[in-house]
Amino acid sequence: MPPALPQPPASATGQGMYPYSANTSTSTVSQTPRSVRDSRASPHPAAAPAQHLQQPPVNEANILDRQLNRSRGAEVSLSAWSFLFAEIVAYSQSHVDSVADLEKRLTSLGYEAGQRVLSLLLLRNAQAAGMKDPRRENRLIPILQFVHTQVYKYCFGRPADGLERSVEGEDEYMITMNQPPLTQHISIPKDMSQLSCEAFTAGIVEGVLDGLDVPSRVTAHTVVTDQYPQRTVILVKLDARVMDREAGLSK
Repeated sequence: MPPALPQPPASATGQGMYPYSANTSTSTVSQTPRSVRDSRASPHPAAAPAQHLQQPPVNEANILDRQLNRSRGAEVSLSAWSFLFAEIVAYSQSHVDSVADLEKRLTSLGYEAGQRVLSLLLLRNAQAAGMKDPRRENRLIPILQFVHTQVYKYCFGRPADGLERSVEGEDEYMITMNQPPLTQHISIPKDMSQLSCEAFTAGIVEGVLDGLDVPSRVTAHTVVTDQYPQRTVILVKLDARVMDREAGLSK
């Protein structure tokens, strides 16, 4: 006679605290009506579902959807502009090892700014004239005058003080600023006396000229006078292709 098998605990036979079906191939469905189970689960009547309040539409206007002329007359305080530029110079100085590298870095930052300033000014001028596409000059003197007046006025609040051709070469032009607003609050240490923070402005001019198909090399030079100790000259050295094109248009 085979030995009697041990009886499973009460919980395994469905008689314990957590009853379950011994047949794992089928699921056990309770036969208790839903209304009865709901009343057992909660002695209180079910609350009415909360109504979803309609949220007001979120304004997701893109900056590109704004009117270009809305901020045409907007101005930035000189103190904020000078503080930001001083921080740019300090940050750039901490990442270079020489004065030449610092000026190169400032020129590169100014170049990127000049490209964006050009796009904005051309689009604004096109809107003001009722034109679909921006009009681009192809003659050298009107382009330099555009930089001397509109670009400088947009960036610094007023046009440059002078625009003249260099006596040393026909491919060199000079844009003069007697009191540069960017650097008037920056003091240069004696061991970096050769530094010209106006390299940032030179980069702006180079970026604008490059965007107008006038490739050139632009540098900043401090030309001190008794009346203007911070007088800065932006020297524009035009590429030979520009001079050849200008000569062809003059015929």
